[in-house]
Amino acid sequence: MDVTQTQVNSLIEDIAYLEHEADALKYVIENVPYSQKPPAGRSIIETLLFLDHAQQEYYRKVIEDVFQSTRPINLNSYTDPEETFEVDKDDSKDVQKVLYKISKHRAALLNLIRNIQLIDWDRSIKKGKYDLSLYDFAREMVNRERRVLKEIADLVLTYQNDKQVQRELESRSQNG
Repeated sequence: MDVTQTQVNSLIEDIAYLEHEADALKYVIENVPYSQKPPAGRSIIETLLFLDHAQQEYYRKVIEDVFQSTRPINLNSYTDPEETFEVDKDDSKDVQKVLYKISKHRAALLNLIRNIQLIDWDRSIKKGKYDLSLYDFAREMVNRERRVLKEIADLVLTYQNDKQVQRELESRSQNG
């Protein structure tokens, strides 16, 4: 499959959008209990820390390694970020610092991606017995990050709705 410039431009826009999502969270995150863990899964700040970890320790490394190797790289030689992620207790206390780091790291990744030549997007990456292009790998990263950001947005919305319901109940009890 030959990757087109239109596809690459769309990918770059999607990656930039994810940076803007992190920036947008800075304004609503303080109003939700971002360190509170839901019954299943990670807290919002832990999810953000994971997002940054996966980007820095997996996706970026793979993308960089594709260019440092003349042969196709094999994803089996990389550990899934889910297996290597550990919550840093210091980072988990400052959500604004975490969002700033995500933004800064995203800008660096965008810079790397913008410098990839069109022909290089077809470079092959082995995933078990399958081959995928660098473009497909980056698209996979975007899709995974979108799911993670959607989880965060859903949690923020749930917390905001809970807070609204609580205010309405308090208002009724005061007026009742």
